[in-house]
Amino acid sequence: MRRLLLPVVAALGLPLAAQAQSLDSKDWTLACDNTRTCRAAGYSVEGSALPVSLLLARAAGPNAPVYGELQLGVLDAHGVHPASVSLAGGGKAAIAIRIDRNNHAELAPNALLAILKSLSVGGDVVLASGKSTWRVSGAGALEALQKMDDVQGRSGGPSALMRKGNSGAEGVASAMAIPRMNAARVPATSLPDDAALAVRVLAAIQSTPDCPLLDDGASQSQSRLWHLDANRLLVTQPCKAGAQGWWVANRRPPYDARPLTYAGEFDGVAGVVARVPAGSAGDCGTAQGWTWTGFRFEQTYAATGGLCRGVKAGGAWELPTLVTDVIPAP
Repeated sequence: MRRLLLPVVAALGLPLAAQAQSLDSKDWTLACDNTRTCRAAGYSVEGSALPVSLLLARAAGPNAPVYGELQLGVLDAHGVHPASVSLAGGGKAAIAIRIDRNNHAELAPNALLAILKSLSVGGDVVLASGKSTWRVSGAGALEALQKMDDVQGRSGGPSALMRKGNSGAEGVASAMAIPRMNAARVPATSLPDDAALAVRVLAAIQSTPDCPLLDDGASQSQSRLWHLDANRLLVTQPCKAGAQGWWVANRRPPYDARPLTYAGEFDGVAGVVARVPAGSAGDCGTAQGWTWTGFRFEQTYAATGGLCRGVKAGGAWELPTLVTDVIPAP
């Protein structure tokens, strides 16, 4: 996933935000964010020797174009890295798609048209280079792309991806404004008793499978805290190997520590706690973020890496469901 630490705000009652929607359908997944931008990703079948994923993305609005990208598998150190692949053009001459050194490609309009034509009838997207063949499954594509059309108000109209019709453009949903939020720096204040206070706070938290090292003395010795204000703390300690947990707690008993994430990173200057992507075999996962406003941590990021199909570490794509424009602290 490309930039999982981008600050994004959840639709927590903010104005001008659409409801995020998502769908998993067989070998496809769809995520639409709170601006009505939708991203659908299709994959090779589970266990494929040559994994691949296709991304189709579109913003809301009557004249919004469709963008497409291709990602060939890179998790296998001995995987195939072609300079280009050929796409069957629906009875026409094959379409050449240039692949970069990261096994990635941006799709030209003619390739997108051929791909959508194949998917609209339930077909797979087949790509070839020499003796190697990659196949994006068509199973679930119709449902995912139809849902994209529904969310954006395109169904039955000329701009629909699936099941085009003659209804007018007046039904097409407009793009929603990206919510804005002012971030605040987390104070750098420290006090002599901070190390002991962090241990006391963490010792009061009930153990959980998400953080099995909570009761581990060596892990507690690595704990740290930040004073958010006169009454609240941000506390952290290792939860698992390579995974840091984060809690917001009261400065005095009862500490009432509440978790932000059990696997995150912290940027005190930006005021952001971000969940680190994690998933099966490292090839998929989710990411979330929370930004300090000076009063509380608002959830500031939510995205998925798509299906676990062994394409790329962290996921072939970043598929956000929550986006915003966060104004950095001065």
